[in-house]
Amino acid sequence: MKTSQILLGVLGLGVLGVAGLMAVTNPDETAFGEFALEQIKTQGCKEVPQIIRSQCPQFVQDNQAQVKKLIVQSTERQNYGLFSLYRTNLSTRSIVPDLPIFLDLPAFQLETVGMMGKFYIYQAEEKRR
Repeated sequence: MKTSQILLGVLGLGVLGVAGLMAVTNPDETAFGEFALEQIKTQGCKEVPQIIRSQCPQFVQDNQAQVKKLIVQSTERQNYGLFSLYRTNLSTRSIVPDLPIFLDLPAFQLETVGMMGKFYIYQAEEKRR
């Protein structure tokens, strides 16, 4: 057997191994819900009005089941086997419908890729009303 054939065979096995690893570690919706909840507590709460900023992380923690449910309902997943794309459209009105107008925040559209057991936000867009 030629050296080039052996090299191509090893390279092919390596590519298949990486693809298999990516497929096995492609995170699911449950993992995305956990990731998004943590992002809201650490990053999203920095964006709320100063008057309620200090209570925000505790509010999210105390209502995490409902917040996760809203995140999942506001997210569209495209599963490509090796990785998944998540598009989330979230606004404070969807979380707290009776929020006074002066506390209303802009809506956000986030695009996230999930691969190798992790999530990476690659686009975050603020949508002012």
